[in-house]
Amino acid sequence: MMKKNNTGKVIPFSQGATFYMKRGAKELEKNDLIAAVFKYREAYERAPEDAEITIALAEILSQMQRFEESNRILFRLLADRDDAPAECHFGIACNYFGLQDYDRAADSLEDYLELEPDGEFAADAEDFLDLIDDDDAMFETTGLRGDDDYEDNAVTHFARSLLASGEVGYAVEELERRYRQTPKSIKIREQLSVAYFVANRREEAKLIADGILAEDAGNVLANSTLALNEIEEGNKDAAIARLDVMLNLRALEPEELHSIAVLQLDLERFADAEKTLTQMMHIMPYDENVLHKLGYARFMQGDAEGAKTYYQKLLRIDPRDTVAKYYLNQCKHTDSAGKRPNAKWIIPYQVPFSEAFRRLNHLNRTLALPHDELNRVWKDDAAFRDLLIWAISLSDTRVKRSMLSLVFTFADKNAEHILRDFLLRTDQPDELKRAVFGMLKHLSAKEPYMAYLNGRWIKGRVSLLELDYKLPASYEGVMQVLMQFMLGNCREECTAEAANIFRRYVESLKKKFPRISAEQEISFAAALEYLGRTNCGETITIEEIGEIYRVSKSRLKNALVKLEPFAPKPDEPV
Repeated sequence: MMKKNNTGKVIPFSQGATFYMKRGAKELEKNDLIAAVFKYREAYERAPEDAEITIALAEILSQMQRFEESNRILFRLLADRDDAPAECHFGIACNYFGLQDYDRAADSLEDYLELEPDGEFAADAEDFLDLIDDDDAMFETTGLRGDDDYEDNAVTHFARSLLASGEVGYAVEELERRYRQTPKSIKIREQLSVAYFVANRREEAKLIADGILAEDAGNVLANSTLALNEIEEGNKDAAIARLDVMLNLRALEPEELHSIAVLQLDLERFADAEKTLTQMMHIMPYDENVLHKLGYARFMQGDAEGAKTYYQKLLRIDPRDTVAKYYLNQCKHTDSAGKRPNAKWIIPYQVPFSEAFRRLNHLNRTLALPHDELNRVWKDDAAFRDLLIWAISLSDTRVKRSMLSLVFTFADKNAEHILRDFLLRTDQPDELKRAVFGMLKHLSAKEPYMAYLNGRWIKGRVSLLELDYKLPASYEGVMQVLMQFMLGNCREECTAEAANIFRRYVESLKKKFPRISAEQEISFAAALEYLGRTNCGETITIEEIGEIYRVSKSRLKNALVKLEPFAPKPDEPV
């Protein structure tokens, strides 16, 4: 914004956070969520530590079904401020419910009620908990009934996250494990067929899909998988015929509509894809994948101006979205509309290879700057930080690891926020998240660290020993290995129990620490997981733990001999 001073010259004039909050509230009164979220983001940029602004932004993001992002900023507030309002936990519960993690939603509601039993949302929280505990009400709300339905739902969500993060083999393993338990589950078989296709195991994908269609010839996801296979085999006519059958089916769910839209775009039936995506937009009006595919369909029909509106909408929702900026630029500066310039446009919501290559080259040139200059760019240039965040979203694990390590070296609040946010993304690999736990620990970032690990939202601590003296590096290494393996892979109480066993062992040494080799660090960690899980009532064998940690039976038994005296069974004295 600009204004004139008394000399008649125009000078810059910047409004404060309160101004944008008021403007956002007015837009919200008019039910214009996009204009409102744009103003609230302006306020948040100016005062990210302001609890009222953060909660207002999180609430509107939740209304827009952007549950993960809403949770990220609420968790950031909880990490930054010891006096963050209890209301944050109620908002987090709403987001977990939207993400279909009902156990975590209940935990967060209980957190809220513990902090504010008579708070503004106490009655709502109680009603919410009653809903979650009522099987019939939950069936009406979610369509899920019984433990098997909830487990199938959780596994398929996890598998989609794994596919999005590039961990295809892991996704297949998780689905195969559940398939062996519930071989008749349509939901698991549908997702397993998709995972096999992505893993290039086409015959297995076809076998599963054919089995589903033998029971339900109109199953959209199975038909979509077979149609994609037919496109890969060059049998376009068969794929089109299969697509035409799907379009005559019953009212479709969003996931089914999405599968059909991707097929239509692949088959270059852009006008049909636009119709399908428009149906999706009525259900998910702020979803970046839907809006991008609509822009893609418009552009490929020669309507660059129409495509532009979708990317402008995405940038009103999130002005820091570098992918939307790229496609908006393509709409503004191209005369290729209608010529299907595949090198510059791709169906997934990511920039194409040529642009990714250009961006990475730009980042590399910036990283070659002298240390002081690079630190200045990091501190002052938001566009540079946005590019780093974009690079972390790429599918290449080496690039992610490199960029996360770089962010870690800046060691300031911005770096901590980016690392914390990474832990909460469902589309990022667990392997790197476990490394980020260590980075946050080295930054002395306040614990616990919230993360999405192994298909669950967890609250993880790296500093579980709570000793008043420093341990040798090798003993710290035992805990680091233990956390890497246990976080997200078993119940939190098992991790805490394992750490308590190690604490009792360490205290028994009276600060005289025998040397531990690198191999012993791993075998100690394996023994601690075994003892922690068995003490918590879990059933697991020494052989299974040895396989997970890749330690020999003899090494594991040697570690157990040292640690078992400090692992009393439940109800036994320490």
